[in-house]
Amino acid sequence: MADTNGLMAALTQLTDQPPAQRGPRCSVGAILDTLDEGTAHKLRDLLDTRTVSATQIADALTANGHRVQAPAVARHRRRGASNGCRCTA
Repeated sequence: MADTNGLMAALTQLTDQPPAQRGPRCSVGAILDTLDEGTAHKLRDLLDTRTVSATQIADALTANGHRVQAPAVARHRRRGASNGCRCTA
């Protein structure tokens, strides 16, 4: 009979590890990670302001050196939803 101690340890380790990320990193999340705290806070506020369109946000970011398209901004706004990005913040 095979020794199951090693298998048990390997299976336990799988449940203790954080889940692997699938797919590429959200471009808006990656941009947020590069910004200083004040600018990131302002961008997060704008992302939650529905009177400012995803296109407007994407255009402002792109004009300032952060290439991103409006659909990526819209997807980030839906974070946590089944059709949104996987960012937590």
